[in-house]
Amino acid sequence: MKVDLTVLVRIGVMVTALLGSAGAQAGEGLRLEKVGAEKVYFTHNGKPLLSFGGLSDFIFYAAEDAYDYKLWADWAAEHGINHVRAYPPLSFKHVEKLTRENGGSLKNVLFPYEQTRPGSRQFDLTKFSAAYWRRFRRQCEYLQSKGIIIHLLMWNGWQLRAGDTPGRNKSDIDWGGHLFDPANNVNSFTDHLGPDLNNRFRIYHTVADKKRGLANAQKAWFCKLVEVTADLDNVYYDLVHEIKEHHRDWKKVQRWIKEMALTVRNCHARLQPDKPGILGMDTGGLSETQRDWMFRRPYFDLLIYGKKHTVGNARQWRMKYKKPYIPQESWDDNGQKYSYIHPEQRVHSRKYMWKFMMAKCQQMDLYMKPRIGFSSENLPKHAHNYDPRGWNKFEDDALVLRAFWNSLTDYPNLWFNGTVESGPGSHQYVLSSNKEAVAYCSSATAKEGVKFKGQTLRLKGLSLADGTYTMDIIKPDSGVLSSRTVTVRRGALPVKLPAFTDDIAVHLY
Repeated sequence: MKVDLTVLVRIGVMVTALLGSAGAQAGEGLRLEKVGAEKVYFTHNGKPLLSFGGLSDFIFYAAEDAYDYKLWADWAAEHGINHVRAYPPLSFKHVEKLTRENGGSLKNVLFPYEQTRPGSRQFDLTKFSAAYWRRFRRQCEYLQSKGIIIHLLMWNGWQLRAGDTPGRNKSDIDWGGHLFDPANNVNSFTDHLGPDLNNRFRIYHTVADKKRGLANAQKAWFCKLVEVTADLDNVYYDLVHEIKEHHRDWKKVQRWIKEMALTVRNCHARLQPDKPGILGMDTGGLSETQRDWMFRRPYFDLLIYGKKHTVGNARQWRMKYKKPYIPQESWDDNGQKYSYIHPEQRVHSRKYMWKFMMAKCQQMDLYMKPRIGFSSENLPKHAHNYDPRGWNKFEDDALVLRAFWNSLTDYPNLWFNGTVESGPGSHQYVLSSNKEAVAYCSSATAKEGVKFKGQTLRLKGLSLADGTYTMDIIKPDSGVLSSRTVTVRRGALPVKLPAFTDDIAVHLY
């Protein structure tokens, strides 16, 4: 009887999601294993985690009429996709803009803080909105039920953008609508942040400048995010997203970072003493010295970087700092960012995910919205609130990647041992342990439709013990092509590959 691979993969994904839900009830959740070692890795419900793909990064801005997050979460779970990188809103004007542009009603918008009266857009930063945080919690719980990991961006640095911001990123809806802009709240402790635009940068100087009222409000914000999510099994934290673009006086900023990070740590420990929180902070754009300072902080568990990613950095920084590398934003080594909304990026997105998985990265996000530099023809009417099903064939490639990940037997011990002595592709990556090995070869970044003739892939330097192994040859857009038994001697093996287009993988176990 002929069995369809896609059906088997979909069944496997659904079973994994159900097991994940059961594991969540058991309290295992998201954890780091081998902490302090080069091979530190994520587990989720007791198993090594691969979290990739995405939903809208504005999921926590919108009511369901402006973003049908359940539609997206259901679709993601059906296709092995289990990741979202998202932030709560700090600008009411950005919430309104997103709502209008995605077909929602302004009657349904919610904000994290209470208004002095309905519709006033004057906020009290000492009073959290119960309605907003109930919705936030429901969203997080629904994502948990679907096995989706949340990379929670706790504080959104780019929402300090204003008319004096250099380049094309000027904005009158970010700082102009910022809840901490003194024009938008009734709290005197924000008065020193205005009216001159330059004053807004003091938002990161509150600790050094002894502005305790504002610092306490900021600490309350971070604690609130922890309080609402600490018991969930699917959340890790990113203290500030894109601080580089809008900070001044690094020495003062360092003091603020430390106090806010320790606030998150202490709040989480108080609420969940037996469940360590996982915290990092985006270092994209910072100088090497600033980034090194961030990566060395003992209160940060992760190496989060939000600029162009390279396999070399992913490997070397992991080994130097002994923390997992998080390649935030789908920013490839050619400087291009990939998005699901562009079907023509299918191959690029697939190769990006496989490449950084082979660099021992376990979280990789993908934009859902339009990206500059790609075709804008025939895009959905709403940039975020559209039906994802069947839009981009990457969803099928995601099923293959998930099936491959689920087939790994010794991920914690796979390491950068082994090389391609000869074989196809501009990108050639190898991982191996004494029980298992994986090789991946692909066409160059930004290239697609590249055809390779049948040839021999010669692997050497593998950690595999001498002996007989099962070998799967895998096409990342269709699944396992063939399986057979092979013999490895002195860490070497010749593999006869069929002709293929763009990429191919080999799995020995």
